[in-house]
Amino acid sequence: MRVAHGSLVALVAAATLALPVAETAAATSRVAAKKKVAVTRKLKGQSVEADRWGAVQINVTVRLTHAAGSKRVTRKYVDLGGTYSYHSARSQYIMSQALPMLRQEFLAGQSANVQVISGATVTSEAFAQSLQSALLKLRT
Repeated sequence: MRVAHGSLVALVAAATLALPVAETAAATSRVAAKKKVAVTRKLKGQSVEADRWGAVQINVTVRLTHAAGSKRVTRKYVDLGGTYSYHSARSQYIMSQALPMLRQEFLAGQSANVQVISGATVTSEAFAQSLQSALLKLRT
């Protein structure tokens, strides 16, 4: 009887050790099935003249995410920067005030539909044009 009892204990112990491995393998395969792929792209818009005030050029960073095997892509704009030139102290002031507000509105709304800033209409329009040219590159 001792041999049979020892074999039974060994069998139960082996089964107990194997159970967590089987559960871990099943959990790993479920995680692998839901794995997401993320790609970050940086897009540079064209430089757009803001009439007599200077020029604006926008750079957008976007994160594209999709589940493995899925065609549905989620976009998240994670950063927006760029450069601007100015022709006078007044144009520098206008751009330094308007561009951060336009940046914040774009990132908060995750949309290129930004409102024109009162007193900086031409700068706002140049921002929007440069932004659109950058976002069009995302489709290519």
